[in-house]
Amino acid sequence: MLFLNGELVDSQDQIINFQDRAFHYGDGVFETLRIHRGEIPTWPFHFERLLSAQKKLKLPLENFFSDWKQFVDTHLHNIKSGCAKLVISRGIGPRGYRPPDPATINWWVQISDLPESIVCNERKTNEQEGKQLTVCSHRLSRQPAFAGLKHLNRLDQVIARSEWGDLSEFDEGIMFNLDGHVIEGTMSNIFWLEGQQIYTPNLSFEGVDGCVRRWIIKHKLASHNPVKILEAVSLNRILSADAVFISNSLSGIQSVARIQDASIPISTLVSKLAIEFNGYYA
Repeated sequence: MLFLNGELVDSQDQIINFQDRAFHYGDGVFETLRIHRGEIPTWPFHFERLLSAQKKLKLPLENFFSDWKQFVDTHLHNIKSGCAKLVISRGIGPRGYRPPDPATINWWVQISDLPESIVCNERKTNEQEGKQLTVCSHRLSRQPAFAGLKHLNRLDQVIARSEWGDLSEFDEGIMFNLDGHVIEGTMSNIFWLEGQQIYTPNLSFEGVDGCVRRWIIKHKLASHNPVKILEAVSLNRILSADAVFISNSLSGIQSVARIQDASIPISTLVSKLAIEFNGYYA
């Protein structure tokens, strides 16, 4: 199902105005939402990131937030399990980069089943089976003003993802910043264990501050070992870790078993953390 500004539309119709700034300039943001029993359990984390986008990109989202609540109540209440892609644009404007003032945003929602890869993964009972990662040569652009957001400019991820074939080869690719330090995956955040301590890269200059990433950091905040956020993380440090795992808003928390030709140990601590997060979808 596809919706434009809260109204159901035919996906075969032309629903993007050529003058929309999302089409011309990537002027907007998106969120990938997992639906469970008519709700979006991790919505507070998505909402938090949208508030950050509202501030950093000067997007007028006030009316959207009230419309969104009504949309969820009306259209998601009977969906047992699925996902929604939410795309928000600054809307239609005159020719040129200057944003329209005032701007009237457009927003699209596509509702679909969970990807089969996620459904199959959740049916597996073998805790020792982890993900296979490769290393991407394309580097992430540095822009601290937009760091953390899921803005519509995704060329870095597109080019990086083109470096390997289908999921039978690798599940994900590790991306580096311009200095050669590990930042994230093409569609996930990355963590590693040294002993019982969890680490993750700093995302102040590039990368997406994922919802599950923030859940992990918040979840561990009150523990004896809160997550440590590090700068200048080398690939060798990741390869020598006691465990590595990735996070994504649809697939949750997943252990990594191999990075290219290097085997990575599987940790019960990661499995326990994944089970705790999956409590959202029990």
